[in-house]
Amino acid sequence: MAPAAKKAPAAKAEKVEAKAAKAEPKAESDTTKPAAKSESKAEKSEPKVEKADAKAAEEDDASDSDVDENDLSTNVVTKYQAAAGIANGALKKVLDTIADGVKLTDICALGDRTIEELAEKVYNNKKDKISKGIAFPTCVSPNTAICHMSPLASDPEGAIVLKTGDVVRIELGAHIDGYISQVAHTLVIGATKENPIKGRQADVIQAAYLATEAAIRLLKPGNTNTQVTEAIQKIAEEFECSPVEGMLSHQVSRNVLDGKKQIILNPSENQKKDVEESTFEEGEVYSLDILVSSGEGRPRTSETRTTVYKRQSEVTYNLKMKTSREVLSKVIKSFGSMAFSLRHFDDEKKARMGIVECAAHNLVEPYQVLYEKDDAVVAHFMYTVLLMPNGPLKITSFPWDQELVKSDKEVKDEPIKELLKQSVKTNKSKANKKKKKKAGKEESTAESK
Repeated sequence: MAPAAKKAPAAKAEKVEAKAAKAEPKAESDTTKPAAKSESKAEKSEPKVEKADAKAAEEDDASDSDVDENDLSTNVVTKYQAAAGIANGALKKVLDTIADGVKLTDICALGDRTIEELAEKVYNNKKDKISKGIAFPTCVSPNTAICHMSPLASDPEGAIVLKTGDVVRIELGAHIDGYISQVAHTLVIGATKENPIKGRQADVIQAAYLATEAAIRLLKPGNTNTQVTEAIQKIAEEFECSPVEGMLSHQVSRNVLDGKKQIILNPSENQKKDVEESTFEEGEVYSLDILVSSGEGRPRTSETRTTVYKRQSEVTYNLKMKTSREVLSKVIKSFGSMAFSLRHFDDEKKARMGIVECAAHNLVEPYQVLYEKDDAVVAHFMYTVLLMPNGPLKITSFPWDQELVKSDKEVKDEPIKELLKQSVKTNKSKANKKKKKKAGKEESTAESK
């Protein structure tokens, strides 16, 4: 991820680890089959965020004071889930609003505004104020723009108006007390059950969805990131598609968008050297970030100006320009280690000027807008997943409706088919019984000797 966190080609990526801290979320039901809800008929009501668990978590803060801030304690999980509720609510609001004739910049602003409004409704203990809000600004990337498009009104892309038939990818993130939940979804404007997505659009969306579902099932203690990379590659190839080269999923922790452990997609030989094989462990959290292309899957940059950045807290430099110092001060005070958009500055011109020197000296990392070839279709899904004792817990997503996507291709690889049939959650009681039984046999064998 050359630029900041998740999705920049790994070959260009320079990782800077930030300081860690807490987080907590709420359990989502385990579904191995697509949900039967239609995006086109999503409820128009205002997204709601649960308050009861947030209040309970506030009361439990004192009792968790001696616990590692990244342990998945009840308090931390509640915060992750509160952030997930905000991210899911903002995504739903955006998806409900996207339609033919809507301006791309209006959608980005709506997503950010919704995150901030929903965050205001939770964790309002005046005695113990915590940071909360946007962890990753709303990006709306249509057609060949793979990711990170969040233009300002003055940018050429600011004039883009979405239209029927556009393939649109939305990504955003929220945090509570530094505990981060991110989500991404892909839709085709105008698709309905009566007029479903077909052809190459359907192939790539189906491939990306199934790849993400397979990846969740492999996010279990003892498995490796290499296993996930290989499974995603196999599924994409079944649909005659390619994972987008060098894209990264990251382990996340308190105040850290891009942790040490990574899962890379479709790596080149050089990129393979940059990402170490790692083993998943219980108690970890991942932003599972899957992008698949109907083309070659080789991202490139263009003349589109970068608007999304993240501060690199471990880098220091004495900036020369007063404007640059003011911009950096705003970044530190308002965004901390979270990603931000230049849209969040009152003076856009000043922000543009100041961010240049900051980026030149690596005080901030840019999330560049990446593109595919003109005839390619790209699909993007991202879930936040907690590795709990009873299996992976997916806390962000948008309900999948299989009736909207009609691909004439399918997974034929038997091991992958079996993987997709598996439940995401582990039957802990059965697992414990097997362990005890095995231990008992080993003891009796030892005694007999």
